[in-house]
Amino acid sequence: MEKEAEERLWKILDEAEISLLITQGEEGYPHSRPMTLLGYEEEGVLWFATSRSSRKVTEIDRDPKVTVCFLALEGGAHAQAFGRAEILEDPELKAELWMEDWGEYWEGPEDPDYVLLVVHLDRAEYYLIEDDELWVIDFS
Repeated sequence: MEKEAEERLWKILDEAEISLLITQGEEGYPHSRPMTLLGYEEEGVLWFATSRSSRKVTEIDRDPKVTVCFLALEGGAHAQAFGRAEILEDPELKAELWMEDWGEYWEGPEDPDYVLLVVHLDRAEYYLIEDDELWVIDFS
């Protein structure tokens, strides 16, 4: 059953129209912003791209605990993933994950402001609206 629950979680992430990354803001309130999920690893790792100069990086440096929410409106489900964020500047990974569309944000994969944001999941949960079911997955 655990494997099926995990497979459904990844399906929700694949189908999600909206992804929100939530960090602990400077004023003590959660701060959310839309993010594009680049990919995931089934052992519980989420990948995003961001700017080193962004407020979220400052907030993650201060407190790496984050929540990522996914809304799959068409699929009738939503998920929350809880974990610890890390900023990676690995040149090979940056080049491998680089997308040409990002040229409006960064000068290229070597741009020092372009970094990878990785979330190592501790736990995730999702809710299936039609089935009125809440599922919890522990990654730790």
